Amino acid sequence: MKKLLCAALFTVLTSTAFAAHGPAGCGLGAVIFEGKSGLALNALAGITNGIFSNQTFAMSTGTLKCEDAKTARVAAVSFVENNMIALSSDIAKGEGESLDAYLALINATNADKSILKSNFDLIFADNATAQMVHENIKSVLLI
Repeated sequence: MKKLLCAALFTVLTSTAFAAHGPAGCGLGAVIFEGKSGLALNALAGITNGIFSNQTFAMSTGTLKCEDAKTARVAAVSFVENNMIALSSDIAKGEGESLDAYLALINATNADKSILKSNFDLIFADNATAQMVHENIKSVLLI
């Protein structure tokens, strides 16, 4: 019985440990223990989420401190950092899925991609970080 309880507790805690909303993730536990920190309180929040099995509902509806799938946004700089090679390739070509996804993130889906293509060297200056690339793109598009 002890092993089963430990396995259940481990599953609950590890399934929420990497959530974007802190160690306990989003859900009822995140609401009840909001603003509180510490290992014990994070564990209680995660256990509460696990007991009530509310995270799926909360993520689907955008309640209980969760973002729904339709409105959740990835930070543009993080997108650039994780897709630097694909984004640079797409900008060099003037088209592509990574470029389209990035432009959607910054609400510039109607941007003239040829402007980005013609300013490739400015956007991807030597040793440019993701933050610099993002700022350079916004500057070129006058956003």
